[in-house]
Amino acid sequence: MMRRRSPKPALRRLALAARLAVVIAAGALVVSSCSSAAPVVVTVTQGASGTSVANPTVTVPTQSATASESTSAPNSTSSTATAPRVSATPAFGTKDVGPNQPITVTAFHATLSSVTMTGDDGSVVAGEIADGKSWAPTGEMKYGVTYKISGESVDSDGASHPFDGTISTVKPTATMRAFIQIPNGAKVGIAAPIVVTFAGKVTNRAEAERQLHVTINGGDKIEGSWGWMQDEVIQKGGPTQSRVHFRPAEYWPGNTEVHVEANLYGIDYGDGGWGRENIVRDFDIGDKMVVKADVDSHRLLVLVNDAVVKNYPVSYGKPASVDEGRTTVSGIHVVQEMKPGEFEMCNPKYGYCGVKEYWGVRINNNGEFIHVNKGTEAKGLLGKANISHGCVNIGMKDGEEFFHMVYYGVPVEVENTGVNMTYSDYIWDWSVPYATWKTFSAL
Repeated sequence: MMRRRSPKPALRRLALAARLAVVIAAGALVVSSCSSAAPVVVTVTQGASGTSVANPTVTVPTQSATASESTSAPNSTSSTATAPRVSATPAFGTKDVGPNQPITVTAFHATLSSVTMTGDDGSVVAGEIADGKSWAPTGEMKYGVTYKISGESVDSDGASHPFDGTISTVKPTATMRAFIQIPNGAKVGIAAPIVVTFAGKVTNRAEAERQLHVTINGGDKIEGSWGWMQDEVIQKGGPTQSRVHFRPAEYWPGNTEVHVEANLYGIDYGDGGWGRENIVRDFDIGDKMVVKADVDSHRLLVLVNDAVVKNYPVSYGKPASVDEGRTTVSGIHVVQEMKPGEFEMCNPKYGYCGVKEYWGVRINNNGEFIHVNKGTEAKGLLGKANISHGCVNIGMKDGEEFFHMVYYGVPVEVENTGVNMTYSDYIWDWSVPYATWKTFSAL
């Protein structure tokens, strides 16, 4: 029988060759490492948003280092992983930064001893060092300025390492104003929304909304939400404007102090629009006053702290079954405008204009007022029949008294008309459940 040769000698030769290759490769690595002037440094950069770049940049020293460079390299007991360094977010050299964008300078394997931020316009932006490791500005940057950020870090051996870099802010071609409808020091009703109207269109709604803050009674939070309305032309022939409202989950608590901050300077609204200024408002909520308007009762009730203080005979709009266009619509209306004494009303659809009325209290932007109508009062129909064109008619003495009792933001709860308010009304904030209202937020 022929004996089969054993393969073991061949396997041993292959294993020996493999080990030799490993030794040669390792030797090459040792030679490369020993001949360099500095160890390999891995730098992970960061973008403007603060997120790390997926693939770090690897810097490998060249082979042509001089002897003097080699002697200045760290000794064999040090590691580049623990070498002191400073980085900025966004990175030094970044341009077109928003003035409201967060800036952070961070020290690694060192402690920040000093940081200054100076603009090429001569301005100085204050800042704070947190835990010796990171610095952030506490002051505001401006548009169109290049800022130099410089300072020193100190390593574990007490050696100082200076650093500097620049960051430039955007220079927009135009900035956009914004307005809050409630003036400082005003007293408003428990249903008053906070309305921020922008002079143009805001496409970056989430970023704008993040800058809007509401607190009560010196800093307490209140459950509520901002809701964006449909963009519209506020003034005839004017630009398309955006509008956002804030309403609490329920009516404001009576006798509450409200503080609003709209930190909109430096905010990118999108489509080239940038915020022009910050806005602050402080105002008061009055008593818990609610006006109840049940059209079937032909009465108008005023409640303060849940107690009925006035009960007026009135006439509402015609029932929907007679003329839906003349019905006082159901829903939570809000007192919006006051017209003292005599004023004129016009409704071309029903053939009248320049009609003199008295003591007007606007409760909707579709033409609904609570006002004195001498004709309805003279016919003796107040408290008996609903005959108006949609307004709430009231007597002369009662109308003047009611006018001086209510104010902007007082809710008027209209019931049982058969026709509901629509989203086209200026303030319909309270006519949807709070859960629905929250879906109008950009956040």
